[in-house]
Amino acid sequence: MIAHAIVLKNYFPHKNKVIILHEQWGKISLFFDEKHQAARLCNGALIYCQITKKQNGRYECDFIDTYFIPFHDGLYDLYFVHDVLKICLQCMPDQNKVTEVFDLIIEMYQNLADLDACHKKIYLLKLFLFLDIFPEDKKIYQLVMQDFKLHDHNVDQVLQKALQYCWNSQVNYS
Repeated sequence: MIAHAIVLKNYFPHKNKVIILHEQWGKISLFFDEKHQAARLCNGALIYCQITKKQNGRYECDFIDTYFIPFHDGLYDLYFVHDVLKICLQCMPDQNKVTEVFDLIIEMYQNLADLDACHKKIYLLKLFLFLDIFPEDKKIYQLVMQDFKLHDHNVDQVLQKALQYCWNSQVNYS
C-alpha cells in the first residue's frame, strides 16, 4: 500500500540510512544501497512510499516519490522546519505511530508560507504536547489547543517560556 511519509534524516553518503516518519509505521529506519533513489531524498521532504515490514523486523521500501520539499526557493523558515524534524528525531520512540504528530506536521506544511512567529511556537508546543513533553500549566495548554489565533506580547512571552521548558525537558530517543 502506498502511503505518505516525512523524511526526518537522510544519512547518505556517510551511512546508507534514511529515517522517516511514516503514517502507518511511525518513525522507522530504512537502509539502502548508495545507488537507490533514497540517497537523493531531502530532509523534511514529504514522500509517497510503499513500505513492508519483513520477518526480521526491518522495513523495506519498494517505491519512493517526493511530492513536497519545504525548502523550495527560500520561501519557508528553514530553522522552523529543522526544529520540527529535530523534535521528531530526538523525542519520538522508534516504530511508535503517533497519528496526531504526523497530521500536525502535514497541517504545518500546508500553512508554512503563512505562519508568523507566534503560530510557529504554537505548532512546536503542540508537537511537544503530542509527544508528552509539556509543562503542567492549564493556561499554556489552553493557549496552545484552543486560542490558536490569539496573539499579543504577553502570550508570546508565555509561549517562549513554555518552549524553553520543553526543549530543556526532552527525552532523547535518537
